[in-house]
Amino acid sequence: MTLTEIAAWCTADQVRAALERQLEGALVEVPDDDDSPRRAFSEALRRSLMLRQKHPFDVVAIGLPDLLRYRDLVAGSEVTLRATNIDAYFIRQDGSVEQYQPEIEE
Repeated sequence: MTLTEIAAWCTADQVRAALERQLEGALVEVPDDDDSPRRAFSEALRRSLMLRQKHPFDVVAIGLPDLLRYRDLVAGSEVTLRATNIDAYFIRQDGSVEQYQPEIEE
């Protein structure tokens, strides 16, 4: 598992533990600590695309803190994530993990 560090409301160790429980054996990118969620998300997306290029048949995912700004960024990149087969997961303060699911329009 490839994991970069994050510092938000949770520690890198908490993110690592949560994602390892949820995504055993997956290749995961987590944004580095950054004052700008957009910049941090962009870097995590770039790195996950590089992982996808190197590992076309493995599970590749982005782990993000469960914050509204990150949810908006993932929703805005939904087509790209789906086209490249990259999953996004949100890590809550309690350490639980939720996979991003696009809203289905009726």
